[in-house]
Amino acid sequence: MRFQDKNVLVTGAGRGIGREIAVSFAREGASVAINAAHLSSAEEAAKTAREFGGRVVTIEADVSDEARVNAMVDTVVAELGSIDILVNNAGVSQAPVMPTIEQDTADFERIMNTNFRSAYLCTKAVGRHMVPRKSGKIVNLTSIVALTGIPMRTSYAPSKAALLNLTKVLAVEWAPHGINVNSVSPGFVLTEFVQNLIDQGKFNKDSILKRTPTGRMSTPSDIAEAVLFLASDAAKNIAGVDLSVDGGWMANGMYM
Repeated sequence: MRFQDKNVLVTGAGRGIGREIAVSFAREGASVAINAAHLSSAEEAAKTAREFGGRVVTIEADVSDEARVNAMVDTVVAELGSIDILVNNAGVSQAPVMPTIEQDTADFERIMNTNFRSAYLCTKAVGRHMVPRKSGKIVNLTSIVALTGIPMRTSYAPSKAALLNLTKVLAVEWAPHGINVNSVSPGFVLTEFVQNLIDQGKFNKDSILKRTPTGRMSTPSDIAEAVLFLASDAAKNIAGVDLSVDGGWMANGMYM
């Protein structure tokens, strides 16, 4: 039980990777605050998390709204007593992808607000509690698209690249306060959403697997395990690191 007596806030945890992260922390003994844009999805995730007997709190909040973020953090601290670990998972994909000159600026702003601004706001709000306590772990969910150039992702990729840089900036700024800030960059993850795209013929799984040395796409559990490692005492001297979980996709320099 690596996280017994620890309190964790996971944003965007109503489904997919976020849900798996929240449930994994609960399985390891943590009390978990599950945030989602819609309370119904947060409650669905909470049903599974509560099976492990720990305290689970659900919070509906748009984490790109500063006032709602501050209220959310105050509520979690009041309910659980503290926030020892923050996982900034909330995010949206860029869909449909299209040439940059055809992209709606409003769509660009929506993705930047959800993927980057939300993490900035949540980190700042939680930091106000962690810095005085001289203790804390923050893990941001970025993406391998932050590390390379994939065409027609001119909002999603920069939002994740900005989050990756924020990770490094805060890792340096807050390490003297006993706070570890790191990130996980998932590659192609076989979530229910992605499986639906594959089934619709909108996602070419074969081409991804051809380039992936391990021969398989990641699962939400793979990502959750990486997050839990960085949030654990085993990573107490790791700061400003981005951990790619992509089956070797980024490392593969072979033309396929």
